Amino acid sequence: MDVLWSYVSPTRISQPATLKGKAVRHLTETSINRVVRAFAAWKLLLLLVAVASPGPGYDTSTGIFFDQYRTSGSDSWLARAVEHVVLRLTRWDAFYFTTSSERGHLYEQEWAFSWLLSRVTSVVANVTTLYRLIHAIAPTTEARKSQLAFTTACLHILSPAGLFLSAPYGEATFALFNFLGLLCYARAIQNRFETFADAYQVDAFWTLGAGIWFALASTIRSNGLLSGIVFAWDVLATLPRLQHILRNRDKEQLTRLFATIAAGTILAIGFAFPQALAYNEYCTGASGSASRPWCQTFPPSIYSFVQEHYWNVGFLRYWTLSNLPLFALAFPIGWIMVDTALPSLFQAHHINRVVNGSCGADRKLQPYPPIPDTREEKVFQYLLPRLALPQIILVGMAATSFHCQILNRIASGYPLWYFILALELCINNGGSWRDEGLGQRTQGMFRLLGNYDRIPFAKPEWTVRGMVVYAIVQGGLYASFLPPA
Repeated sequence: MDVLWSYVSPTRISQPATLKGKAVRHLTETSINRVVRAFAAWKLLLLLVAVASPGPGYDTSTGIFFDQYRTSGSDSWLARAVEHVVLRLTRWDAFYFTTSSERGHLYEQEWAFSWLLSRVTSVVANVTTLYRLIHAIAPTTEARKSQLAFTTACLHILSPAGLFLSAPYGEATFALFNFLGLLCYARAIQNRFETFADAYQVDAFWTLGAGIWFALASTIRSNGLLSGIVFAWDVLATLPRLQHILRNRDKEQLTRLFATIAAGTILAIGFAFPQALAYNEYCTGASGSASRPWCQTFPPSIYSFVQEHYWNVGFLRYWTLSNLPLFALAFPIGWIMVDTALPSLFQAHHINRVVNGSCGADRKLQPYPPIPDTREEKVFQYLLPRLALPQIILVGMAATSFHCQILNRIASGYPLWYFILALELCINNGGSWRDEGLGQRTQGMFRLLGNYDRIPFAKPEWTVRGMVVYAIVQGGLYASFLPPA
């Protein structure tokens, strides 16, 4: 338990290279190796919680499924042990995922569960991808990059999604694809600020790669479409200069514009592809063109129909007194996501100064907001608002238009709130940053459009502890009674 506590302690995850006792012998290992070890330790703990949970479980569908294939002879102890673990991990939506993996989509409501996920699986790569994303975009020293990246990856491991990232659900796969898309997009923007001759071509290549990964993410969860906001933002930012670009036949700007539009188109195709398969099955051929009500709608979306018809999802439909506890369950992560996204959207230059260590330094007078000094800072300030807007919209959608409690799960695929929380942990718990004069908290009210030099996030260490407790309790409830989200 001491080893496990050393991983989940907020101080430890923000100081991955601190020399403390036996930790000295681990200095030759990379931060990614530490991330993998933390991942394995945390997943093992959650698995033990699930396996030890008493009772047959609230949802007995998996047991009925196993009974179909049970032989008359007695099972070995190994078979019974494996069955016990699988029974504990396959609940609710996970049962839909596993049965569609076995025999494809049979019933209409099963199309609400990813067509792609039933054909692929996710691995530990999502945390290492997140590590590389943060390491790539943080405009600071190499040591701080590693510290921020390590802490952010550890926070993803401790995500409130908990056991849902281990069970056969779509959240882990979505996070992997979405992080890969964001990493490709970050590489594209890095080349957008380069000066070598072929930088625009490399930019276009990475942009298309981002579109492909976002398309795959949208086949897992429909909120993957929100990632396309980065492409829409870039196109809208280009429109005021479009006439000038066309007049001068600026091949660099045109190449970037076409690549951005193509990436957005790829994303739209990725989202529409499973819908087209369902339309072909239910709305054409022998079944007739009007076999189901959604076949006549525009656009004909089976996903929207089954969400509304089978689960009563829709604008403000979830706003009932009986659902108030579920809103309370989703409120903490919703608040964290908004509290980290708003300053990232409106005050990216201040977060930039906190990350690179210049918030307490004397600088010559500059226009407001201050102009970024380096290419890394320009890339960071370009990316941060584009990471923030999808996160804010997701919270708004959760609050008004779907089952709000799943925000605890789907938040796992959005890196910004992890990063801002990691930054707070590193500044306030990281010894090296405090020694540089960055550990002092600024007192006073948080002002959204004000001029502040800190991230407005209260008590990040308690947030981490809350995530740990929530994930453990959730694991027990998931396995033996009713999953809270």
